[in-house]
Amino acid sequence: MSELSPESREYFRTLPRRRVAAGLVIRDDEGRVLAVEPNYKDGWLLPGGTVDAGEAPRAAARREGLEELGLDIPPGALLIIGHSAFPDPVGDGLNFLYDGGVLPAGTRIVLQEAELLSWRFVAESEFPAYFGVHGALHVSSALRALREGRVIELQDRDEVL
Repeated sequence: MSELSPESREYFRTLPRRRVAAGLVIRDDEGRVLAVEPNYKDGWLLPGGTVDAGEAPRAAARREGLEELGLDIPPGALLIIGHSAFPDPVGDGLNFLYDGGVLPAGTRIVLQEAELLSWRFVAESEFPAYFGVHGALHVSSALRALREGRVIELQDRDEVL
């Protein structure tokens, strides 16, 4: 990008900022989804996290899989683009979920101890108990996107496409 004028710089500073996250939907041979238990909040999450400045969501999903699980999983198809608008201080966020494939039985997972307490595979019927209502919608929609071979867009807890 060419050098910006002072006016352009000021304009870009006024635009809204959003948090962006990316994660992997990793399954076992029974179709259950790998969930991780963070030490910094209640509930369970998919492996993934914040997309760093200058990083693409797909690259972030792969990096997070390596950091959190010790597994270098190239993300497959994009399954979900989710928008969430929460009150301050959380605010707006975008979430990209990618197909993480089926993990072969016996694969060794090395958890990132600085952030995670444990992991387990979770059946779809258990999603609300582990991921909460909002997270369960995202994970269930990701599985449906995988079955249907398409991307599903979620907007504030409602499916758009």
